[in-house]
Amino acid sequence: PVSSKHYAHITPQRGHWAWQKGWGPQGQQELWASDMFGFAPEADMWWSEPEGPEPLHGAAGFGENTWSKGLIAYGQNEPKWGPKHEGIHDFDSSGGHRRLSTQLPAVETRAVVPVPVQWPGFFEPDHLTCGPAEVVAVLTSNGMGAFVPAADSAAGHSAAFSLEGLVELGMVRGLSWAASKLLVVTTSGKISSCPLVGTGAQKATCSQLSVPPLPSSFGAAPATAIEVTTGAGLRAMVATGSQVALLELHAGDEGLQWREAGSVFLPEDAQVAAVAATHDRLLATATDGSAHLWRLRADGTAASEEAPHVDVPTFGSRRKWQSACLLPSGKIMRLASTWQRSKSGASTLSPELLI
Repeated sequence: PVSSKHYAHITPQRGHWAWQKGWGPQGQQELWASDMFGFAPEADMWWSEPEGPEPLHGAAGFGENTWSKGLIAYGQNEPKWGPKHEGIHDFDSSGGHRRLSTQLPAVETRAVVPVPVQWPGFFEPDHLTCGPAEVVAVLTSNGMGAFVPAADSAAGHSAAFSLEGLVELGMVRGLSWAASKLLVVTTSGKISSCPLVGTGAQKATCSQLSVPPLPSSFGAAPATAIEVTTGAGLRAMVATGSQVALLELHAGDEGLQWREAGSVFLPEDAQVAAVAATHDRLLATATDGSAHLWRLRADGTAASEEAPHVDVPTFGSRRKWQSACLLPSGKIMRLASTWQRSKSGASTLSPELLI
């Protein structure tokens, strides 16, 4: 058996108390309060005995626990176990992500370069998504947007557009670019499809997808949705604090329902500002501007056992980081806002794209 030393000790591991095999300091029982007797992890994890059942020399968690036979069965004289059942324990969601791991994130700190953009007037975008070409779409929470070329040399002329049909669904909380359309997640949890006619379109009419809203337990947290080739054809990613939950559609007795299919985690002190995804990558942007990148499998689940790649911008504290997305070239485009002083001397909060 494996026990956490801050909660309980499990007999018949040999420990630092002088007790007969199968017995603890409070008698013949399986668990007893650890705080009453102190801790000695080294003694609890291995033993070497002159006599007794094999193995005489062993360690907890290796091989069969022969020391417990005929002694302990939750207060009974002999074990009465049922048939072997399927293990459904989720290591990551039960705190496994917090435990020691040999997989350390690959952290890259680099300077980011502002992309020259001629923004539409009075435009304050909140969201960002990268298109199949080197073009990005930025969007306000009420559906006003602009297409911007992702070049970092010549000044890019943005093309304004608007998404109609979102008013009754709520404000925008995230989006993704799927072929010739935008998938928009709203604060009501409903997901809409907004067809695009090229990147010069001035208007797109959105329609709600025939899927249930995202669970209300997530509130209006940052979220995105992508199309996949398996299952119901749609996956969603929702951020809560430093965690990003991956949701899939499951067909049950009451029809399609969202259920959690896994999670990825940022450092405990991080706060997710935005979530973006492509068919093979998941990108979580923290409020400090750091971008955390995981690989996605073909079914839309994340390879959470692999260490993420972390891209950290220098001088990040000067900006309010809002979102990021992954360009086809593999570069990360970021959306931020900074206070800038106009010719009149007034300070205004201006949007920035950085690559």
